[in-house]
Amino acid sequence: MKPRVVVITDRDVKALFAHEALKKQESVDVDAVFERVNATPPKQARSLETVNRLLDAAEQLLEEEGLDSATVPAIAKRARVSVGVVYRRFPDKDTLLRAVWERFLARKREQTQAIISATASLDCSLSDLIRGMIRGTVDAQRKKRSLLRALLHFSRTHPDPAFKRAAYELNHANVAAITVLMLKHRDRIEHPNPEGAIHFALLTVASVIQAVIVEGDSTQVAGLRAPVNLEEEMTRMLFGYLGIDE
Repeated sequence: MKPRVVVITDRDVKALFAHEALKKQESVDVDAVFERVNATPPKQARSLETVNRLLDAAEQLLEEEGLDSATVPAIAKRARVSVGVVYRRFPDKDTLLRAVWERFLARKREQTQAIISATASLDCSLSDLIRGMIRGTVDAQRKKRSLLRALLHFSRTHPDPAFKRAAYELNHANVAAITVLMLKHRDRIEHPNPEGAIHFALLTVASVIQAVIVEGDSTQVAGLRAPVNLEEEMTRMLFGYLGIDE
């Protein structure tokens, strides 16, 4: 009896990249996040619960009202604690928001690793992989558009180069992992430099998604307008550039 072959479609890949099938957010090491941002690591369950409430409150404010509205008093009010409780955990607003950003990156790292592991273990064609990756990423970015915009603004305007490098390192690791996954289908890619082409293709996708979805208004510059069927057009663009014959 032949073993059953599990075939994953582009819709399945989309679900993975859209975070619809991932349940790993609880596993993020909060102590490690605090060590990186120089805040006081929580040592007791109650203290950890308070810290997570503060981070959740800050994240909600960033998503609902933007970076300027995420003040310490507003965060304390949303978390239903006093301002003094906030300052016992964080020396200032900057450290608190850095912790939010670090936790976000840590979750993103785990999600991407889980996606890649799940996709690599199943029989997925390169065409379905690309379609699913684009559709799922676009869907996920749309759902968190406001939060991503606030965090992007925060990281761009932050004066600490080491802090900015954290986001770069995450993106670099993610690109490297996805490149390895796509290079398993090297024989389907007609571009003369498959690895370099994949890197540029992923850069293009990330740049377009950031401009069109996260930042939005930039698509109106110089009369440029994003297509209505963004996912379909980006998929067509990548197939043509990589030389993939559907």
